[in-house]
Amino acid sequence: MTTHLDLPMLPNVADFISRPHASFIDGREGAPDGEAIDSIDPSSGATITTVEAASAATVDRAVRSAHAAFVGSWSTMSPPARERVLHRLADLLEQYATELAQYDALESGKPAAFVEAVDVALAVEQFRYYAGWPTKLQGATIAVPDVTNHVYTRREPLGVVVAITPWNFPLCQAAIKLAPALAAGNTIVLKPSEMTSLSSLRLAELAIEAGMPPGVLNVVTGPGNPTGAALTSHPLVHSITFTGSEQVGRELGRSAGGALKHASLELGGKNPHIIFADADIEAATASAATTAFFYSGQVCFAGSRLLVERSALDQVMAGLESYAGQLVLGAGLDPASTMGPLSSERQREKVERYLNGAGGRVAFGGSRPGGALADGYFLEPTAVVDAGDQDAVVTDEIFGPVVVVQPFDDVDEVVLRANTTDLGLTAGVWTQDLRRAHDVSARLQAGTIWVNTYGSFNAAAPWGGYKSSGLGRDCGPEGLDKYLQTKTVWMGL
Repeated sequence: MTTHLDLPMLPNVADFISRPHASFIDGREGAPDGEAIDSIDPSSGATITTVEAASAATVDRAVRSAHAAFVGSWSTMSPPARERVLHRLADLLEQYATELAQYDALESGKPAAFVEAVDVALAVEQFRYYAGWPTKLQGATIAVPDVTNHVYTRREPLGVVVAITPWNFPLCQAAIKLAPALAAGNTIVLKPSEMTSLSSLRLAELAIEAGMPPGVLNVVTGPGNPTGAALTSHPLVHSITFTGSEQVGRELGRSAGGALKHASLELGGKNPHIIFADADIEAATASAATTAFFYSGQVCFAGSRLLVERSALDQVMAGLESYAGQLVLGAGLDPASTMGPLSSERQREKVERYLNGAGGRVAFGGSRPGGALADGYFLEPTAVVDAGDQDAVVTDEIFGPVVVVQPFDDVDEVVLRANTTDLGLTAGVWTQDLRRAHDVSARLQAGTIWVNTYGSFNAAAPWGGYKSSGLGRDCGPEGLDKYLQTKTVWMGL
């Protein structure tokens, strides 16, 4: 049987995965000293390579290296010099875009062409955007009644930042966290998911090539426990930024609060995607299908709850099924593939439990493909209908290629129902009525609202959620502010 690993890959990629990997500390990848963790190809179940489960001692070395770089070479580097390093790193990401995309395609199963066009491009954009900020970080003078004092503020970095990223967007999420933190003058210890570590390790190599001093960016690999726990509890860590599940985010929030560490959390979403009957139904349906099944639905902003005005329901359902039927399931390195597998057998079984007993009925899809795909963790694109608002398929983030389709009859009803979930990351609205578009956008409880589009991103546009979808914002000026602290200076004249 042909596996994912038999498909054509770049020589650099083949060489990189031919050896076991360890954590990257102080400018180089060391020898593994922790237990080896298999990196699995989800399209075939085959082992790609191994990464280490970093021990508490390895974590301590990484944090101390980052702390030394913070008090030494990085925070004291001139802002123009930091800008040049970040721009050079963006150049290298562009130069090695295909290689980086293949690492994420191998480990996550996402189509490599999509990863290069979306994930790597977004990562480059992050470094380009934040490379412009170091020379623009300014304090302010403050007028006080006592003229014998001159009062001003300084904006200073926090210190060592721990960035914990998810398996589904490893390179992109790393860039979203690293670029602003580094621009602000902090140093980083990055812990990618143990399932998708390769692109982060390669990113660390490229950072050194770009001129980043050793220790400014360290990467430790391993699971949340013990590796992540040792990182977040380390006394020299000043800030934690996390993207992942709501459950883990709550645990991190509690521990960070107890230790009085800065924390930002980007968590899950159960995102309402609303189509009114006056919308461009063809465009709305194409968008709804794309965003529901993109990366097999393993995306926090997936439009996984589709609310359709009743008179347009049949047309939308027909369009969804037609789109799903045209998707080509396959390995990430297969150029014909337009939808990859789920991340693991465990994740596929979780999705199937929702389909088998959590409300509604399957209108199409929901089966495991056979033949050449039988050994991978594939699941057909799926639509669920006839679900109630309190059913688990409606309230829970499933994280699979599943869209729940529900009809509605009027504006007040759909806004109320859309807001019933405790998650509030994103929402979509399709209508040609401008007044309705503004009204619904204002009333929806979500951090990002897309109107007559869905899934648009830009490094300058803040990103984050309402309610249980997280705390703080990535991207834009707000994404930089959380890595800075303000010092007030009173100068007696």
